[in-house]
Amino acid sequence: MSRVVDLWLRRDRTRTARYGKGNRWKAVRTDGRGGEVTRTFRTKDAATAWAHADAAATVPVTVAEWAATWQARQVHQRGRSRETIRLRVEGDIIPVLGGRRLDSLTRADVQDAVLAWTDKELAPATVRLSYRYLSSMLREAVLEGIIPVSPAVRIRLPALPSEPVEVLTVGQVQQIADTIAPWARDAVLVAAATGLRPGEWRGLTADRVNLEAGTVLVDRQIGETVSTWGPLKTAASRRVVTVGPATVDVLGRLVEDADGEGRLFHHRGGWSRHRLYDVWDDVRGKLSWMGPGGWHLLRHHHASVLLSGGASVVAVSRRLGHKDATETLATYAHVMPADDALLADMADGLVR
Repeated sequence: MSRVVDLWLRRDRTRTARYGKGNRWKAVRTDGRGGEVTRTFRTKDAATAWAHADAAATVPVTVAEWAATWQARQVHQRGRSRETIRLRVEGDIIPVLGGRRLDSLTRADVQDAVLAWTDKELAPATVRLSYRYLSSMLREAVLEGIIPVSPAVRIRLPALPSEPVEVLTVGQVQQIADTIAPWARDAVLVAAATGLRPGEWRGLTADRVNLEAGTVLVDRQIGETVSTWGPLKTAASRRVVTVGPATVDVLGRLVEDADGEGRLFHHRGGWSRHRLYDVWDDVRGKLSWMGPGGWHLLRHHHASVLLSGGASVVAVSRRLGHKDATETLATYAHVMPADDALLADMADGLVR
């Protein structure tokens, strides 16, 4: 039987332990199978409307139907991320599980889907990404009361390759700076000296640069077009990066030449991804030692210089905008000096 319950006040109008915390109204309705589903709401009207909705609306749908609903709700994602979600859902999840009803899925079904993607010879990272989207879809189905629990638990995923990231030496970055088109040289210098992600330095504007303090505020990045800005990769990406005198000189030059919107990098209207790749590919064609990596290699170079010089992992993590030091260690541990002899000297003979 459908009903609405006040979670803040009892029938005698005395306060419950939940008074003032979270949503006030709990809606309860039948699920069409003899059971009940619940959901909380901020207002009584919303709770009442949901509680008295057609019970058939709570009957579990197919994975494909729910995937369409879930995708439509990903409005917080950037355009490129939404396109990646679409490709993984339509290319991986729906072909394997699309016709299955959500309430019929088991942990074994999810594991079999992962194995099917692996058998298609998808890269381990791609398999993990498709699983992440499937898992997110199932978690939201639980929150909506469509299924009681998610079957995406304790799933064995393919191991990621353990190859270390490619790291450019100072000499190699210097060669790139000396070889690249003159209008792109300052971008190489700024990227190598700050460790900013390509989207972050491309989105820099003059008002984010404090030349006197020698700092750069990173609070947004270039969006889907060269004239718009979007959110950073994660909340931890928002930071203030300190730079030295040489980089201040470069930034000062860029600030003076900023366009009408204050953008530092605006050659011929902006740094589109196409132009970004083209100018890098041109350098790759002239320097035979260059591998397949792109502009992100300058970020790796920056991190390796700091860590190999003995900088704190925590400090480097904050400078790079990583969510924590674990991410930094997982990516760059191989560039950190072992310093075995130094460690031995530090502990040797202290206790006699």
